[in-house]
Amino acid sequence: MKVLIVDDEELTREGIRMSIPWENLGITEVYMAEDGEEGLKKALELLPDIILADVRMPRMDGITMAFEIRKSWKQCRFIFVSGYCDKEYLKSAIQLSAVNYIEKPVEPSEIVDALKKSILQLEEEKRRMAIEEEYRTHFKGVLEEIPEEDLVPVSWQSSMHMADKIEHYIQENFADINLSLTQLADAFELTKQYMCWLFKKEKNETINQCIIRTRLKWAKEYMRRNPFVKIKNVAAKAGFADSSYFIKIYKKYEQVTPADYLRECNENRPEAKI
Repeated sequence: MKVLIVDDEELTREGIRMSIPWENLGITEVYMAEDGEEGLKKALELLPDIILADVRMPRMDGITMAFEIRKSWKQCRFIFVSGYCDKEYLKSAIQLSAVNYIEKPVEPSEIVDALKKSILQLEEEKRRMAIEEEYRTHFKGVLEEIPEEDLVPVSWQSSMHMADKIEHYIQENFADINLSLTQLADAFELTKQYMCWLFKKEKNETINQCIIRTRLKWAKEYMRRNPFVKIKNVAAKAGFADSSYFIKIYKKYEQVTPADYLRECNENRPEAKI
C-alpha cells in the first residue's frame, strides 16, 4: 500500500514520515511532495492509495489538488491537515469524502487512526469489487440485457455487511406474514437476483431458508415456554399464514409435529412430575 505526504513544511513532512509505524500498518511505500502542484504530478504518476495533504500550500492548495486528482484517480483516500479552522475548507473536505480533517499541531496517534480508517475503507472497496466481478462472472450471459447500474446497486457500495443486515431484518420482521424476497429487495434497494446470490454466498443458505429457520426457532422456543398454547396461534405469531403449512414445515425440520413437541414440553414441566 502506498501513501503520499504533501506539505510545504519540510519539518512537518519529515516529522510525519519518521513518527508513523508504516510497516505495522501494512504501508510499504511512502512518498513526499512539497506543494500541491508537485503532489498532483506525483499522485497521477504513482497512484497512491492514501494522500495525506496540508490544506494551505503555495502554488496549489490541498483541496484544489485533491479535486484535480479525483478527476483521474478516484480510488485514493484523502486525509487533510491544516493549521487553520476554516469552515469552507472543511466543507470541501466533506465533499471529497475525506477520511479525516486534522488540525495542526498534528498528533501521530490521530494520523495513525485516520490511516487505519482509510486502510479499512480501501480493503472493503477491494472486497466489494471482487464480489462484483464474481457476480458478473457467475451470471455471464444472463445479465447482458440488464442495465449496468442494476447489476450491483449503489446501496451495496455503502456497506460491506449487506448479508448481515438482511439477516438482522429477517430476525426483526419474521412475524410479518408478508415478509418476502420482494419486500427485502425493496427495503435494501437491491435487485432480487443479486440479493439472493449475495446472501447465499455469504451465509451458505437461501433467504427463504433463513426466514423459515428463524420462524421455526422462535416457534419452538415459544412453545417450550407456553406448552398449552394453540398451534394455530403459534403459527400466526411466527409469521405463517397457514397453520397446516406450519405443521408440515415444522415436522420436516424438527422430525416431530408441533403437537408432539407441545406434549413433550407439557410432560417435562416440573409440576407435571409431582
